[in-house]
Amino acid sequence: MVTPIWDPESVLAASNEWAWVPDHARSVRTDEYLVVAYPPTYLTPTGARLFGSDREPAEVVDEVHRVARDLGRERIWWTLSDTSRPSGLEAELVRRGAQVVERMDVLGLHLTDGVPEVAPGADVTVTRVVDRDGVRDALVLSQSAFGGSAPDDEEVDRGLVEIARGLGDDSVGRVVASVAGRPASTGGWGIVGPVCRLWGAGTHPDLRGLGAYRAVLRARLDIAVRAGATLALTHGRVDTSSPILRRLGFRRYGEQRQLAVDL
Repeated sequence: MVTPIWDPESVLAASNEWAWVPDHARSVRTDEYLVVAYPPTYLTPTGARLFGSDREPAEVVDEVHRVARDLGRERIWWTLSDTSRPSGLEAELVRRGAQVVERMDVLGLHLTDGVPEVAPGADVTVTRVVDRDGVRDALVLSQSAFGGSAPDDEEVDRGLVEIARGLGDDSVGRVVASVAGRPASTGGWGIVGPVCRLWGAGTHPDLRGLGAYRAVLRARLDIAVRAGATLALTHGRVDTSSPILRRLGFRRYGEQRQLAVDL
């Protein structure tokens, strides 16, 4: 098997291809874009991602917004980057009232030389999520870190289905780090070919700075290497997680922005 060469262009391409469509969500996908209607309890219930288009920006925006309205949605969150095509699409969205609500750095870590030393904090233990209690702990931690609604039984059921897919081959999963026995941090991953996508890492506000976040990162990187991934890819918030990840060896390749607009 030939090891991919992870130059900036290929890392950004892998980032742009990253689009999550769970089984319980409705979606419309074309060669140019993806629109996903997640459950209303999600922080960004309706997402749009652009794969690339040679059409006029206004024409693309009109079509995507029409698709979102057909899905019964009144607000949409666009994910764009510096390489999004057409280049004028972000300006077109701003002209229509869109606001940047999130800025994320595209971060990559080459895994061909192994995992960098990431020391967890004292009294920190990491467990893989394998059952209902673990899923609920992970979801509660995510809610405490990022906001949103407390998980209900239906959301826990969906999380169980998700982790079950990866228990045999490590293709997907979650871990939870605890400090002195108290769940403190969580994070998920998904492996697609040679890329391990790291997502959803967050720590309870009362337990930050104790090494739980680092422990969650190290556990997922170890799993990625065992599974044969050669690139760890993630999107880190510019003001919070990105500086931490860059200190631990991740390299910044670009920026991804999320713009919200009422339809």
